[in-house]
Amino acid sequence: MTETTQPTIERALTRAQRECELLDTERDAFRTLLTRVSRIQVDGPGPTTVRTGGSTTVVRSVASQSSRRLQKLRTAYRETVMGVVHYDSEYGESLRENLAAECGHPLARQIVDGETLVPTVYNAFVDACKRARDERSRLCQYVERERDSLGRYAERLDGIETTAVEVGSRIDSTSETESLSRIDRTLERLESRCADLATERQEQIHGRSVADVDGTELELLEYLYDDMETTTPVLADVAACLETIRYHRNRCQG
Repeated sequence: MTETTQPTIERALTRAQRECELLDTERDAFRTLLTRVSRIQVDGPGPTTVRTGGSTTVVRSVASQSSRRLQKLRTAYRETVMGVVHYDSEYGESLRENLAAECGHPLARQIVDGETLVPTVYNAFVDACKRARDERSRLCQYVERERDSLGRYAERLDGIETTAVEVGSRIDSTSETESLSRIDRTLERLESRCADLATERQEQIHGRSVADVDGTELELLEYLYDDMETTTPVLADVAACLETIRYHRNRCQG
């Protein structure tokens, strides 16, 4: 039996699987970060004092406690979000740069340059981290849906192309006009099925709801396949399959 492959879709599947793994890792990093920073007491006790005879000595001020809390927050961020194994290869950003990307420039500036961890900064930081965690969960669901769709298209294209190649292999051993006509009619049906797949995929791209993630469908495909030669891998392999079918049809008709 003839075996066919869909090389562009296969590369896209690899890319989608890798992206799922990265998103899962980053989502878990934000989860861990949120657990760690939940232990930071922003509204801690007042200054610690020690009585020596008739006098009172302030040992630790509220400001110094808060400064250490802010440092704990920065350390937790470095060890979780910036500590994932792919961070350097995928981002390679400084603490300030990554915080700005995830939390916005004003909040990043207060966390990196600030001296005290005030409740407003802490709460805004926690909210931003929750959004980043949830965004990765939603995006991973989209990528998983796209990965499953790719697999279905690859299977259907394999069936069409395998039949086309097997039917085309009979052309050279056939000289009767009627036999060639039957082969051509089979190829014509396969061509129609292939074209239908292209139309279906285009409608899917333009009609699929992406309300639960940022960006349009096309923008998300560009994000997912940015390191590939095309952002429409299914259509690329459909075009290749159509080329194979039309090649064999030309042989029948020539």
